Amino acid sequence: MNNKNVFWGVLLVVIGALFIFDNIGWFDFSFKALFDMWPALLILWGISMLPIKGGIKTTLSVITVLLAVFIGSTRDYSDHWSTRFNRHMRVNNRDWDDFDKDKESADNVYTYAFTEDYDASIKTAVLNMDIAAGKFRIEDTTSFLIDFDAENNLGQYDKEIMKNGSTTEVYIRLEDGHLRSGTNKNRAYIKLNTEPTWEMKLDVGAADFVADLRDFKVGRVEIDGGASAIKLKIGDKQDETNIDIESGASAVKIYIPESAACEVISNTVLSDLDLNGFVKNGKMYRTLNFEDAKQKIYISLDAAVSALNVIRE
Repeated sequence: MNNKNVFWGVLLVVIGALFIFDNIGWFDFSFKALFDMWPALLILWGISMLPIKGGIKTTLSVITVLLAVFIGSTRDYSDHWSTRFNRHMRVNNRDWDDFDKDKESADNVYTYAFTEDYDASIKTAVLNMDIAAGKFRIEDTTSFLIDFDAENNLGQYDKEIMKNGSTTEVYIRLEDGHLRSGTNKNRAYIKLNTEPTWEMKLDVGAADFVADLRDFKVGRVEIDGGASAIKLKIGDKQDETNIDIESGASAVKIYIPESAACEVISNTVLSDLDLNGFVKNGKMYRTLNFEDAKQKIYISLDAAVSALNVIRE
């Protein structure tokens, strides 16, 4: 076994797990902790060059990573963006709460909101987002084509709308966005119109991304992330939906209609696949009703480390 792969595999697994634990409220973990753990990378590098047996290198590497993560996760980062986000936003109850009201001048907080009108000539809408790391929600509908509301301390947002016949593309990007050592905030709440067929191309870095798309016709979802926690809900409004996810380390949960057929292809170094009701054929998994079902959902996962759970309901 390649010891270098073990080093970085363990690191990705532990960091990804900590972000997941943070998201579900077991304890607080922030980007600040990652910055403070950088000396552990030097230790791992040094271990990889020691003239000792591979098994000893692996053991030392695992111990180093676990100690660094334990120290980072037990330090007091009570003011980081994840904790304050969960305190001030109750997304499950769709209570946006207008973000965090406590805006210190040192935070350089940027707020950005816009709407784009919808007209009946729009048959296909493409949402392109390049917005670094943060927490993002797509859960509500709107009479506009899109209603976007965000706040961050990483940089200014910018948008561009391009129309080509019956297709409208919405580009949203974070200009000069950069992560800082300390408190990083970046969260966005997005409402979409239910009439057009949606395609989504999302470059979201290290993201906590939740999208309830059951009310929408969804043709394609492409997510390019770093260490990501992704939750998608797909409805029965579209006969064919393609979901492509690329990430460094990811925890992905996808809900699909029980009547829909589904195909999953996973290309991962380390993976935990929870695919109840699927039959495996090489790297491909299919539901038993794949040939007969009218609705088909294709899922492709390419990640270094991943946990994928597809739930039929």
